[in-house]
Amino acid sequence: MSVTLKEIAKKAQVSISTVSRVINNDTNKPASKETQDKVWKIVRELGYVPNQNARNLIKGQESIIENTNTRAIGCIFTSTKDTYNDPFFSQIARGIQDEVSKRGYILGYSFSSCDMSFSSLYNNLTSNPVDGAVILGRFSEDVLNFLKQNIKNIVYTGVNYVDAGFDEVICDGYKGAMAAVEYLISLNHREIGFIGSTKELENVVNEHRYEGYLDTMNKQEIPVKKEYIQDVELSTADGFTGMDNMIKRLGKDKLPTAIFCANDLVAIGAMKALHKNNIKVPEDISIIGLDDIELSEYVTPGLTTIKVPKVELGKFAVKMLIDKIENGHTLPVRVNVPFTIIERESCRAIN
Repeated sequence: MSVTLKEIAKKAQVSISTVSRVINNDTNKPASKETQDKVWKIVRELGYVPNQNARNLIKGQESIIENTNTRAIGCIFTSTKDTYNDPFFSQIARGIQDEVSKRGYILGYSFSSCDMSFSSLYNNLTSNPVDGAVILGRFSEDVLNFLKQNIKNIVYTGVNYVDAGFDEVICDGYKGAMAAVEYLISLNHREIGFIGSTKELENVVNEHRYEGYLDTMNKQEIPVKKEYIQDVELSTADGFTGMDNMIKRLGKDKLPTAIFCANDLVAIGAMKALHKNNIKVPEDISIIGLDDIELSEYVTPGLTTIKVPKVELGKFAVKMLIDKIENGHTLPVRVNVPFTIIERESCRAIN
């Protein structure tokens, strides 16, 4: 049985018109932030799917999840607000755009949902209806449920498994992290640190790169030292701050001999902090990243990293999404694309 605005209004203890204004982001007579949060919480709890525009809400016409055959595909960045500036995601987006055009579809929208209210997110989804969307980046359970309610066909792509009931195209960040740490161990490093995100995100997308680091250290019976771990966002600035904090806390003589950084932006920031403190890479400390963004080849020293085929992730995601749209496969499918180790100059063997 479908949920009505009246039921939402009753549970939220507000009027039906207030619910309608919240869902449609009516700026002429906006509800308070507290009321908006309450209404959207109930919308998600009850599984209500809003209709395509404000006039249709009370009439109960067709919801956007059923509005297909547009030959348009959306792209939603659900990671940090700096996703657009992250070369990892921009390369995936390039692959998406190339494949969308090749297949005779159009890119209906491309936006970041980070820090976006549910009313704004809904308006972004409804302003340009699409047949399906590619999701990039980590997301909370609330965002996951909202997207599933409002988009019929979804494919996720990235380096973390999501196991959210829809198709995934993955370059396994867990195994990539294991390969990075094993590479450092092969160079005789035993004091190995980690800089990157260590937190789970509301039990929806776990940070598998950190898990890969921990599991490899434990498998090789190498002690994991908490003082060698820095929990930071995956950006150059946070990589710099994390490394700088470690240096200030431990001093130059008590640093690990090698560090695995969760992505190349973090690694480049960490290398900048080491340079600032007159610590040489790789003579004093080895650094390895994960991504192989273009900049990694041009920093000094060149960054050793795990290469993720970013453009291919985007292309495979579109191929899988269009197959779902046109052929209607129902079982969630996961495609794994391989990674490779790119050896440059930021790591060295020790005795």
